[in-house]
Amino acid sequence: MTIPFSSTDPAANPVVRTAARADVEQIWELISCYVAEGLMLPRTLEQVTMAIDNYVVAVAGSRVIACAALDEYSPSLAEVASVAVAKSEHGRGLGTEVVLGVERLARARDIGELFALSLSDRFFLSLDYDATSVSRYPEKLARYGRLTSSGVDIVPKRCFKKVLGNLWERPAIYEEPAKQLRAS
Repeated sequence: MTIPFSSTDPAANPVVRTAARADVEQIWELISCYVAEGLMLPRTLEQVTMAIDNYVVAVAGSRVIACAALDEYSPSLAEVASVAVAKSEHGRGLGTEVVLGVERLARARDIGELFALSLSDRFFLSLDYDATSVSRYPEKLARYGRLTSSGVDIVPKRCFKKVLGNLWERPAIYEEPAKQLRAS
């Protein structure tokens, strides 16, 4: 799946697509930057390789500049995970684009509900996710338990959920209403 942006310059126009085997190392490096800061859970190169069909990436030329993954827990439930954008690319909407790509991937697999954990309320709320409690997802809590017992520090994050409909719609973008001019 490829979703081009509007410009014709490939460097200015990232392409959002499902990840390929050739992207594995760049995805791992991008995620590892945030792991080093304690903001994301660690992933090994092998874990990324094994789950490559679950990743969506934004690429500029041959460089992966954003990624997100669909982490399936059951046939009807999955997590939006590993959302990362290269720091040099922040503010361009690439996080939104890769998350929307993961949502399309989930719909294609008939997954009805997604959840995500984030340090930022605004990001997932702007994508029509609702705030919820991670306690709704015992599978995630069990995974956290295994990680904690193996020595991984878990950063507390807020939880968000979205029930997917059958039709995909781009989230509405809020714009300031135009000022009305009155004739005098």
